Amino acid sequence: MLACASMTMGVVAVAATPSRIVSLNLCTDEYLLLTARPGQIASISRLGADPQESPLADRARGLATNNGQLGDVLAQSPQLVLTMGHDPQATALAARLGLKLVALPYPASPDEVAAHVRQVAALVGNAPAGAAFASKVAALTATAPPARAGLMIGGSGLAPAMNGLAAAWLRLAGIRQQRGGQISLETLLVQPPAILIRNVYRPGQRSLPQAWTQHPALRQLKARQVEADGRAFLCGGAAMPAEIMRLRKALS
Repeated sequence: MLACASMTMGVVAVAATPSRIVSLNLCTDEYLLLTARPGQIASISRLGADPQESPLADRARGLATNNGQLGDVLAQSPQLVLTMGHDPQATALAARLGLKLVALPYPASPDEVAAHVRQVAALVGNAPAGAAFASKVAALTATAPPARAGLMIGGSGLAPAMNGLAAAWLRLAGIRQQRGGQISLETLLVQPPAILIRNVYRPGQRSLPQAWTQHPALRQLKARQVEADGRAFLCGGAAMPAEIMRLRKALS
């Protein structure tokens, strides 16, 4: 009798683990690529498979992609749909069709990112992957270097908010973001930071916002300059521990 009960519980546990999972958002793409086991992913968004958008794109080789809309993946018969942010239409459609849709809120700290990864890992039946990521974040927090004043800027001189997610990750690299918002080239030339982190996104792309970070005047600043991988900071999620370790090395 006990053997039958155990066998039944085992069948239920296996059935509860989804085998066809889709992600509709670049950030949940990265969570899924980090935690899913081979064969579980039915598709991710096309951005998650683009090496210019995601540092984890190499893990997406051979996977099907979608356009980020729930209607685009219905033919894949997903057992679990992941996305980020609230989309009332997608939520209503998923409820009408009986689909399990999990919409994660946008994280505000590295600890919240770790919690999201653990949540996704639990959903896909790979809790150890979530625990491993959380351990990396905890280790980064415990070994964070003393904070030095610095400034990260991206395209068009946009600087992350001083109390936002990017700034929180930067603190784990030993940098305290001095200011946020739009910063003019003139301001940088008159009041240069001691450390300038240029957040480079799509470096080969010809656009005015991206050209801004390569302006010759920036090269002449009397500031220590390093480049950050804009792809990692785009989501500030699953790719960040490796990026923080790289920045620590570059700033040491």
